[in-house]
Amino acid sequence: MKSFPFYKQLDAMDCGPSCLRMIAKHYGKSYTLQYLRDISYIDREGVSLKGISEAAERIGFQPMAVKIPFSAQGEAPSLLVAPLPVIAHWKQNHFLVVYKANKKHVWVADPGAGKFRLPAQEFKAGWISDGQKGVCLLLSPGGHIYQEEEDQSKPLGFAYLLQYLKPHRRLLSQLVVGLLLGSLFSLVFPFLTQSVVDIGIQNQNIGFIYLILIGHLVLFISQTAVRFIQNWILLHIGTRINISLINDFLSRLMRLPIGFFDTKMTGDLLQRIGDHRRIEVFLTQSALSVIFSVFNLVIFSFVLLYY
Repeated sequence: MKSFPFYKQLDAMDCGPSCLRMIAKHYGKSYTLQYLRDISYIDREGVSLKGISEAAERIGFQPMAVKIPFSAQGEAPSLLVAPLPVIAHWKQNHFLVVYKANKKHVWVADPGAGKFRLPAQEFKAGWISDGQKGVCLLLSPGGHIYQEEEDQSKPLGFAYLLQYLKPHRRLLSQLVVGLLLGSLFSLVFPFLTQSVVDIGIQNQNIGFIYLILIGHLVLFISQTAVRFIQNWILLHIGTRINISLINDFLSRLMRLPIGFFDTKMTGDLLQRIGDHRRIEVFLTQSALSVIFSVFNLVIFSFVLLYY
């Protein structure tokens, strides 16, 4: 069986639409999470199995909600003989996808925790709700599933984030210059140390050694000054980007209909605000650190080749 697709739920109540999104992708259809939220009638309490069933039918599946045992004698209906993948109702308050199963293990895609394998007994403990049976939603691809139009809206990519860096191009160019200077300073130190040993100590030239030590001191002070300026520029850019991100977020939030807030928990909205810090760190620190590390790798690779 090919690798089963996985999508992580973004909000606390997104497990149902996320499961449907994974199964749709398994059959070659791509939908955004927001589109599936809208057609499954999600609210602050989450989504019902009926809502998922109606959404699945709308995108071309033939859904059937059933209560079946894990295994049964002969050809009697059970999870082991059901056409997988299916959406299983888990611990009475969650949905996950079962995409592979045998008598010993069950492979699940949990939108809140990831893909993993469970022992059959552990799975049954979380799935079975009434005697020896559990609830699941069977999804058979209808004849017109491949004729349904996919959701054409595209997720925002890295290019969208770059617009927050464009107003700071001059400061970014100064950062790049600082990175180059820092790399050059790091490159010069080994050569100065080599000259102390090869020339100063070998020739017992104390004046040359003092000169190199003064050079070391000057380079160290220069390197410290460059790092101080870099940190100040990063702090300045990071603060501006964070303000822009939160401003855009709040502006967009205020334009949303009241119905949007009926489907969201307070924690979901606060988490989105906290995510802006992660975006800021990525744009102003992580990305630049990668560039700096790659540049240093190239420079010192040439030094190693030289020696």
